Amino acid sequence: MVSIDYMAHQEQYSPSQLLRFSELAADNGFEFVWTSDHFHPWFHTDAEAGFAWSWLGAAAERIDVPIGTCVTPAGEHYHPALMAQAFATLQEMHDERVVLGLSTGEAMNEKPMGHEWPDYPVRRDRLEETLDIVHGLWENDDFYSYEGEHFTVDDAKLYTMPEERPEVQIAANGPSTASLTGEYGDGFITVKTGEEYTERMYPAIRRYAEEEGRDPDAIETTLLVIASYDEDYEKARAATRPWWATTQNVFDRAMANPKEIEAEGEKATEEEIEGKFLIADDPSDIAGQLSAYAEMGFDRIALGNTSPEPEKFFEVMGDEVIPSL
Repeated sequence: MVSIDYMAHQEQYSPSQLLRFSELAADNGFEFVWTSDHFHPWFHTDAEAGFAWSWLGAAAERIDVPIGTCVTPAGEHYHPALMAQAFATLQEMHDERVVLGLSTGEAMNEKPMGHEWPDYPVRRDRLEETLDIVHGLWENDDFYSYEGEHFTVDDAKLYTMPEERPEVQIAANGPSTASLTGEYGDGFITVKTGEEYTERMYPAIRRYAEEEGRDPDAIETTLLVIASYDEDYEKARAATRPWWATTQNVFDRAMANPKEIEAEGEKATEEEIEGKFLIADDPSDIAGQLSAYAEMGFDRIALGNTSPEPEKFFEVMGDEVIPSL
């Protein structure tokens, strides 16, 4: 059976609101709480930008379901050794239910801090080096060193470690990054659906896992979807506006200013908006769409909640949608 998760977007709500929403999600049958990890948000108007790592510590004290980042960027503003230390600490403190989600990142995490935003091949190489270092520190009891093109570790040792390392999941929107899951990932996260996922990305993940001598069925797959529910469909549709820029392929572009990113969103067409987001005025429509996603082969569906009345969405999910699945 597919698992329904909550995606706590730091961009849209204050950290305190997200704690309350995460409690509502857990109380209404959501099985996992993910959170975004960005320096800047995807839009400017009424935006937030809480620090994910601080928030995860507070959230783990309030809820009992697993938690993780969706996703932490493998760029210059976090050294991989710092990631390894932070998530090992979270795992040790919180019942070994922590996931480190990793991706190649976005310009809005790097440029505001004065870092360059390199071309994709460099970003992918940085992600692979990050994965090497994180696994290296978690799996070595002694001191560990690493010298790569982008990161260096010199006789480093994590003195605080959980009994079991955190899971690592890799987020990608194309087969090249997705292929890293075969060697390094316990799971895979994407926003891609339909044939782009079933015919390109999922087969690539399975093929690379088999080449590494791993069981492809052991790799968990997660779909990230932004959802909006209201009994008035037009209200539900309008509530997706903060996220319209994500219809304009802003992920790989060198855009870091939320005002500029938001302006890109105004170019979104009605077809793009309704094709990108889960917009519904009837709980049965939500259930039907989630079932369609599950049939594509996803193990988990992480729902971001941009509904006009966020609390009502959680109640509808708990009372009507999740039980029907």
